[in-house]
Amino acid sequence: MKAAACFVAFFLLFTLASIAVPVPMFPGNVIHRWFGVSPSAYTPYIEALTNGLVYGFITWIVFFMVSRRMDKALSQDSKGRGWRRKKEEI
Repeated sequence: MKAAACFVAFFLLFTLASIAVPVPMFPGNVIHRWFGVSPSAYTPYIEALTNGLVYGFITWIVFFMVSRRMDKALSQDSKGRGWRRKKEEI
């Protein structure tokens, strides 16, 4: 659930930033060339949505991998501590 919140937050951040600051940013600036669509009034919004989706997804993947690795390390650490406590109690 935390990963979904991370995706939504960065999706909104990059989408709104792309709309607010009209600077060409990859991959949004080349999307109309890839699909052969002529530029129109909606082009900045399509570019902003593309940037939000791409960079939100990249951030989600990084967050997911880091949190998964941290959970794995914490679970191994707690298993080791439990064994040490039992050994010390004996």
